[in-house]
Amino acid sequence: MKSLLVLLALLQAPPSVEPVKPAAAKPEIRALGKSPLDLEVAAIEQELARGVAGLRLPDAPAPYHAQVQLVRATVLSIDGSYGGIITDVVEEQAVAAVEVRVGSAARDQSGTFGSDGAQLRFVVSLEPAPELSRNKLWLALDQAFRTATATFSQKQSILARLAGDPPPPDLGPRPEPMPRQPAPEAGNAPALDREGLRALVIQLSRRFADHPAIDNGDVFVQVLRTQVTTVSSEGLVLHESHQRAVLAVVADTRAADGMHLDAGAAIHLQELPRASEALRKRGEQMIDEVLRELEAQVQAPMMEEDYDGPVLFQASAAAQLLASTVATQVGGNPAPLGDAGRVRDFEPLWQEAIGESVMPSFIDLEDDPREGFGRYAIDGQGFVAQPLTLVKGGVLKELLMTRTPNSARAGSNGRARVSPFLRVGPTISNLSLKTKKRGQSRAQLERELLRRAREDGYDFAYVVESLRDNNILGPVEREGATGYGGGRKVSLPLPARIVRIDGSGKRTLVRGAMFSPTSMRVLRRIRAVGNAAVAVPMRVPPGYNGGFTAETGMVGILAETVDVQVSTPDLLLDGLELLVERSENERLPVLAHPLRPAPPVAPAEGDDEDAE
Repeated sequence: MKSLLVLLALLQAPPSVEPVKPAAAKPEIRALGKSPLDLEVAAIEQELARGVAGLRLPDAPAPYHAQVQLVRATVLSIDGSYGGIITDVVEEQAVAAVEVRVGSAARDQSGTFGSDGAQLRFVVSLEPAPELSRNKLWLALDQAFRTATATFSQKQSILARLAGDPPPPDLGPRPEPMPRQPAPEAGNAPALDREGLRALVIQLSRRFADHPAIDNGDVFVQVLRTQVTTVSSEGLVLHESHQRAVLAVVADTRAADGMHLDAGAAIHLQELPRASEALRKRGEQMIDEVLRELEAQVQAPMMEEDYDGPVLFQASAAAQLLASTVATQVGGNPAPLGDAGRVRDFEPLWQEAIGESVMPSFIDLEDDPREGFGRYAIDGQGFVAQPLTLVKGGVLKELLMTRTPNSARAGSNGRARVSPFLRVGPTISNLSLKTKKRGQSRAQLERELLRRAREDGYDFAYVVESLRDNNILGPVEREGATGYGGGRKVSLPLPARIVRIDGSGKRTLVRGAMFSPTSMRVLRRIRAVGNAAVAVPMRVPPGYNGGFTAETGMVGILAETVDVQVSTPDLLLDGLELLVERSENERLPVLAHPLRPAPPVAPAEGDDEDAE
């Protein structure tokens, strides 16, 4: 499996053209602080100012804004299986990304389909080195500037062909100035418990031997310690330090009909883990639950027929549902501009619904970054994040805004989240669904579910207990299990655990169910809610293509994601269609699993007589 380190190393993109050299003389490096990082920041600020003032090409727009983000990371990645260690790597990486905007805040080159906004990534030193960073930045600014001017010309040509009102400005107001904070001191980070965590992975992964019905299984420990520094030509200097870790299990096997089945779970941590007894017990419980669930899936029957009746999402699955829909579709970034105009398939579906009903009138949605697993104080663009009521009485009130304006909102509300891999986008922090309607117990909800199902002509209904976590498991390996939305539709993850219940109360675990692509209007069909909310921490990539439906897998579970939390009670919905997955499965292996007991061999004729 690829290491998390590979993703960080991919950031390198050395320039290949001769740089444009600004005429300004090289200034002396000065800094208010005395740390090496303070000196490096000062050098970057001066080089940004020199670039904005001096980068020019004939008949091309001048730069008006430039920004650099530095990421220095320490990564520990351990992968174990059946008591053996597959990967045990500790490595340090240091990379940077530069963005140059040309033209003006009213109209620059950003937001053009197929372009990354003239962002360029390059390697820097593991420890702050002002002269090296200045040299690397000089080259990177030049290439980013050239790319930006070419994209600006392309964008102007597109806009000249389009009728109607001009699009909104490309960059909103800057954040309020903040007092300059000194750079964090280096060398004070606690040591990684590498040996202890390695022994823990070995011990936990041996538990697979007790489950011979499982074909493969891995236990992962990943630790990512990052220092991110953002410096802009507007005077923004932002330092962020994060310690993130995950203990996860991923397993897969095949059913008797050849269907590939997988399951996974993770313990998400926001500190450097140690191989404590408490973590060992949590890991054992998690692994045993995942393996038992996968064994149950092997024995479960296939879903018999397509179904378009009501569906009950238990609280964990309801949180995953909201993280697959609201988390991405309430973003404020407008669709990118393509040759034929706005590429609307890449625009959040709620963006044009401000002031409209998007959920039942008894529901509020609030996003509060102050407390919870997704807490943060300052977003990746320097804005203070405040509590936000997204939906009030079922009516959409606000969007998750970065500095990218849209037709309804001109400024940021502090929702620009940045992953360690420097993926930026509007994303929730701690999302809570609150209801003015009296909640029902789970037994009451199931009775209501069956009543509504009978009205639709069914004598059974389905309860979804969890959705497949693609950010742990990665893409689905079965082609028939993938539903492509498109056309302004939302594709939901596969149900990881779905139960069929009938009027007698019989519950049957089934497999082979998938959701048909749906519209966001389905959230208007929440008919009933439970009486107890559950807070579910998770890690999802930011932006429109992020959320719980993203497919990072363990390779990107820390590098490409941000921490969020969703709190919600059970949700009973109408309007979702469940389809039977129709796949061609491969034959089972010729040999049985080596840990499975051999089937009894019938004695040959005459053996008994010979024995006598």
